[in-house]
Parts: sequence; structure tokens; C-alpha cells
Amino acid sequence: MRRLAPAAALALACGTDSPPAFSTGPGVTSVAHTSTSSGSTTTSTSTSSSTSGGAEDSAAASSSGAASTFDMQLPPDLGDPTPAGCKGKIDFVFAISALGTMKTEQDQLVASLPGFMETIADDFAGFDAHVVSINTDGSWRGTQCESPDFCLNIGNCGQHALNYECGKYVEQVWTCDKTLGAGLIFNAGAYAYNKPCDLYGGNRYIIDGEPDPVEAFKCITQVGTFGKDPPLADSLVAALSPELNGPAGCNAGFLRPDALLVFVFIMDNEDDESILSPKKAHDAIVAAKGGDEDAVVALAIVPQLLLDEPVPGCTYNEPPGPQHLTDVIELFPYNDQGDVCADEYSTFFNGAAASLVHEACNSFIPQ
Repeated sequence: MRRLAPAAALALACGTDSPPAFSTGPGVTSVAHTSTSSGSTTTSTSTSSSTSGGAEDSAAASSSGAASTFDMQLPPDLGDPTPAGCKGKIDFVFAISALGTMKTEQDQLVASLPGFMETIADDFAGFDAHVVSINTDGSWRGTQCESPDFCLNIGNCGQHALNYECGKYVEQVWTCDKTLGAGLIFNAGAYAYNKPCDLYGGNRYIIDGEPDPVEAFKCITQVGTFGKDPPLADSLVAALSPELNGPAGCNAGFLRPDALLVFVFIMDNEDDESILSPKKAHDAIVAAKGGDEDAVVALAIVPQLLLDEPVPGCTYNEPPGPQHLTDVIELFPYNDQGDVCADEYSTFFNGAAASLVHEACNSFIPQ
């Protein structure tokens, strides 16, 4: 089992109880695996390959080929050529680790994503998003809150979950709250939201028309630091499976065949728990999109090489080596990664990630 190297010993989280300061500078080590440029944008003209997984992974990577750019200068009688999937219909999946080291990363995500969503919405008229934050360890973390160590003795869930109300919502917890890959609507435990999410439409994901999308996003993505070591890649495959997206599934109706899929891994350690190889994970994700790689944008915010002074408590890919989540995303023609130890994630989301979404939409033509 390979663990990435922390800059300092970790107690409960990378940061303190107070939210981190967010800078307006770059702050992100963006490794654009499909780009020949050095800025925050990527192009889709080169192929990518995995650093592990053997010949079958290499074959999958080399088959991705080049993606086309849609010519917007057309004769006036041909109408608007933009594919339907490029008119703002995008399904976002966030797979976020809830390990005890993830407190600061959650704060950065919650602060950064509203701006990213606005960037995408500005680029695509009639923006229609589905947004889900998935269960990455197959458990409901509030079970620990209800244990004798917390609610039964001290009346709350500890000093980092004082807003958890013992026993109040337990009857609302059912199978989908404990299912790997299911949308999260009741995050409980240390640093979690600690209240059920009352989402517009009654789904386990956010849809167009949500009256308070920022608060709803915070509710589903503030997963806390009470989780197990998660199989992050495997949880994404489960989230996109026919079982969970079918009429009786926990995520029923989430995945739309005519929508671009954008998934984001966020983890400050190695994914040691996933069983599927990078190629098998890639193939399952592509299958969920009807076999079309151009329908997927793969993003990850993960440990990077230590280049400057270390951030106390943060984790780096030191010594350098392959990471499972990186290997997964690099098999997709549209992929990018940000630094989990960056001061803020807005630069990554509003720069390279938003650019990739735009490029992918120029190539994705729903069938």
C-alpha cells in the first residue's frame, strides 16, 4: 500500500477550525496532460497514456485520438451547428474523500465551485446542470455520531460537529444513504453539513430551478472528515451504473445521454481501495456515456510534486510515483488536474477546467 508523503504530521485536518484564506493569485499546479501549452488552458490534439495498468491501459490511451474543434463560421442557411450537448446540458459528479485530513480541501471546494458554475453558465446559454456529490465509502457517517462516544453521552457529535442534532433525523436515513456511489443528501460528522439537504425536485442531486444553488451545493459537498479510506474511482463507476441511474436507483434520472459528463476527484492521499484498474474504470465510464469519450471531462485535485516550501499538514507526491486517480483521468482525451495543496481552487476551475468543458462540448455530438 503506497501512501503519499505529508509535509507534517496530521492530527485531524490540514487546517484549523477557521476557514482558510483564499488568494487571488495562481496557486495551482495544473498538469494538463492533453495540452502542449503552459498556461491554464488545454487543447485536445494529443493523446495521453497511463503510467500503470500494462498494455491494455496503453492501448486504451492511444485509441483516444484527436478531438475536433467545431467551426462556428457557417453559411447563413445552415443554422446553428452547435451540438445539443453543447447548449448547457452538463452532468457534474463530485467524488470527494471524507478522510480526517480533508477539512481544508472541503473549504476550498465550497468556496471555489460557485464561480466555476457561473463561468460555465456564462459560456452556454440555457445552462442546465445536474450536480451530484457521491458516497465514496459506502457508509452513512452519522452512525458514529449516534454512538455512545458522542450523542448518547455528550449530546452532540463532538467539538467539530456541535450542530449535529442527536436522533432528530435518524429515521430519514435509508439504504441510499449507505450505498457506494449514491448521491449524498445527509452529510454528518466532524466538519460536515450535519443537516439533510432539501433539494428542489426531490432527487439526490441538484437540478435546474434550485432556489438556492450555492447553499444546496454546500450541503451535498461538505462531506466531513468522518469517513473511511474510500475507493474513490470505484465509487464513480458505481454512481454512473445502470443500477443506480435506473428508474428505481438512488440516482434515478441523473445521467442524461445528451449531456456532457464532468467528473471531479478530490483526495489528498492515494486511492488504495479501488479494485478496478484504470482501464476498467475508464471503460465503465465511457460505456455509461454510450461509448463516446468526447462526452467526458475528467478532472482531479490530488497531491502534486513538492516544488516550493511545503504547506504544513498538506500531502505531496513525494517521492514521485503513479497515482491511481491520475492514471484514471489520463486515459480520457479531456483531462486536467489541480494541486490539492493550492491556496485556492478557483484558478483551476475557472481556467483549465472551464476551458476543457468548452473544448469537449465542441466535439460531443449526442446520438
